[in-house]
Amino acid sequence: MMIKPNADPSDETREQLAGAAAFLRRTLRFWTTAVSVLVLGAAASAVFLRVHNPAYRSETVILYSESAWTDDDVDRPSTARSLTVRLREILMSRASLDAVMREFDLYSDIRKARGEIDAVEELKRHVEFRAPGGDTVSVAFTGTSPSQARDVTARLAEVLIQQDSDLRMKQAIAIRDFLETQRRETEHDLRDAETALASFMAAHPRFALDATPLASGAAVRATLGADAVQAPAISRPWRVTAPGSDSPPNSGAAPAAGVREAAAEDAQARAALAVARANFADLAARFTAAHPDVRAAQAEVDRATNRLAAASAAFALAERPWSPTPAPVQPPVPLPAAAPKSDSHGAVGPVGTAIASASPPDVSRAPDRDVVALETEWVKLTRATTEAREHQDQVEAALFKAKSVTNSKSGGHRVQVTMIDPAFLPHSAVPPGRAMIIALFAAGSLFLAGLGAVLRALLSDRVYAERDIRPLVPVLVEIPRRAYAARR
Repeated sequence: MMIKPNADPSDETREQLAGAAAFLRRTLRFWTTAVSVLVLGAAASAVFLRVHNPAYRSETVILYSESAWTDDDVDRPSTARSLTVRLREILMSRASLDAVMREFDLYSDIRKARGEIDAVEELKRHVEFRAPGGDTVSVAFTGTSPSQARDVTARLAEVLIQQDSDLRMKQAIAIRDFLETQRRETEHDLRDAETALASFMAAHPRFALDATPLASGAAVRATLGADAVQAPAISRPWRVTAPGSDSPPNSGAAPAAGVREAAAEDAQARAALAVARANFADLAARFTAAHPDVRAAQAEVDRATNRLAAASAAFALAERPWSPTPAPVQPPVPLPAAAPKSDSHGAVGPVGTAIASASPPDVSRAPDRDVVALETEWVKLTRATTEAREHQDQVEAALFKAKSVTNSKSGGHRVQVTMIDPAFLPHSAVPPGRAMIIALFAAGSLFLAGLGAVLRALLSDRVYAERDIRPLVPVLVEIPRRAYAARR
């Protein structure tokens, strides 16, 4: 509408207000429509409350606490996120939810109509798993009644804890079985390595005299005297000779194996005597003659001397079995009762001289061996034995831990599961409740009622005032409503 130049703005405003009031009065004439919409809204609210059951939610909180870990724990979990993912997968698995659904007979109508899988999916939508942080997880369920919500929530927590414990137990049993297999293999490897090392030391006894913890028993046996090591038998059939004869009855009948054994024993006895004297010289240079270690070293020298004497006699008889008397044996040079203290450079004075004079002048009878090859083989066998023993110790330690885990009730002695907040019985429904639903339906009904009345007022073609017909035809006379009512 265009405003005339000479028109008063207040009149125009008054005209607009009058038009709005007239439209409101026309709208109020359709109050029956608004009432009908309100009645329909109330009926819809009643039907919805009748059909829709309220939902109740219960929740439980579980704490997974783990004891302190050590640096050598190989089965330590990587992060807390892995624990959360594992627990979520256990709880939301179809097997776990199907067992709970059958136990409480949940969603029987969906099972009959669409099958087990759809019923499990429906249950999954009502189960809530949260991990707010740390080692705590919460399990919640929304049911149709307070008791159902509490019982199902408690059962879900029990299933989660039990299946997680079973999984840990299966893992521990698998690790234990694997470690037991590894232990048998390591025992076999260690036995082979020790057998090879023992065979090498038997063939080369001088290596057994090294100061290594692996050869303590062999070293003791290698230094035994005539009391423990008997000389080779010298009473052989070919040693029988005629009285007064210096020639053997059967020349060349002495077996070569006996000569080699006697030669090897003689060389070993000389090496043992040299080592025993060196040990005695070292101890005598540091301690007095009354020291227990010095006395033990002296006794060891005596045993080695007796062994050398027996070995030399046996070797002489083995070379000349027809000789009526054994070849003379050079007596060993006696050691001094007490040796002087060594100086800063390790010189031992007279003791070193005595040992040098008593060392065997000729060892050409022993089989010729490559010293470098023997040392390399000795280091190789020693290292293999050491590694096999260390491997076995590691496997034994891991197996002990695995057996401790399998013997525990939870499948892991480091994991403790505590239900810090059991499932509770809810007293109120999950929002929105009945009051909220009624309020929402009332607000919607009022809005629709007003909208319906306004639409009917806009679409009505009935004339109520001059302004309704003025756009169509000119108005000559307008009778006021009051005067018309008075004349009637």
